[in-house]
Amino acid sequence: MKRLASLALLGYALAATPAFAQSSSLVLYNAGGLKLMQAIVDDFSKKNPGIKVEVINGGVGELITRIRAESARARGDVYFAASSDAYDFALDNFESYKSSEDGAFDRKTVQKDHKYYGFSQPLQAFVINTKMMPLDKAPKSWADLTKPEYKGKVLMAQPAQSGSAYSQMYQIVGLHGWDAMAKVIQNGTFVTSSKLAYANVGTGEFPIGITGEFNVLTMKEEGQPVVAIYPSEGTGLTMDGNGIIKGAPNLANARKFIDYANTKAAHEILVKVDNRRSIRPDVAAPAGLPSTQEIKVVPYDSVAAAGKKKEYLERFDKIFSAK
Repeated sequence: MKRLASLALLGYALAATPAFAQSSSLVLYNAGGLKLMQAIVDDFSKKNPGIKVEVINGGVGELITRIRAESARARGDVYFAASSDAYDFALDNFESYKSSEDGAFDRKTVQKDHKYYGFSQPLQAFVINTKMMPLDKAPKSWADLTKPEYKGKVLMAQPAQSGSAYSQMYQIVGLHGWDAMAKVIQNGTFVTSSKLAYANVGTGEFPIGITGEFNVLTMKEEGQPVVAIYPSEGTGLTMDGNGIIKGAPNLANARKFIDYANTKAAHEILVKVDNRRSIRPDVAAPAGLPSTQEIKVVPYDSVAAAGKKKEYLERFDKIFSAK
């Protein structure tokens, strides 16, 4: 039997704590959204019917905070679909494990000590509601987000709570410095989850959001009046991944799940269900996304991003609080 639960508070206590010691259990800390997680759990459970899967859903930031807080006695087994810099920020909280699928991955998409494996490649883009803003008036670059005409029109997630929002901030600062980021903060409206940063554009509450390209494709397929614009300076080759939490109480099952999540079949579910690009080179990108040869992409150093995270979040908070 499977249960999907939402993480409301960091101090949330799991009612089923004694079950974590059972070898038939597996606890997933999910940062990848409900739809994808349900599809993955359903397929994994069909192939591993003896394992009871528990899922705790939350944002990248709140889940990594929880994992670190539980380091003395881990409650979860696997961190699922979290940004690579979240792992690099807290590598000591993850187990090394060389998956049976290791040979299928480019070395750039596997942490050198096998503490996480790449899963999807969520390229960041602007989502524009074309009923609210003509495309010729929309921002075309990261630098455009600083312009006065976009004040109050740009929707972003809080970078402390969203891995994608942190990568957006890291890219803006890297390209244009903190003066530019301060202007973006002044222009922007910041929400508590990455989902709101695109969903509220689709419903017409804001004309501009910043999100992963796959969200824009899904919204278009649902009939929402949106398009994706890739920033002209380039969008970073960001990656999310899956890893085993250090001290995982169900380690054998965690390893089974990582092996499964690294399979071609699991990555094909990722593409089919969520319109995401797979990290595996033998899995084709969703048909509705442009190839990486058609858009400007730039390297993204998740280790450097993780090293700056504490400093950057503190600086963001200082500017935001003075807004």
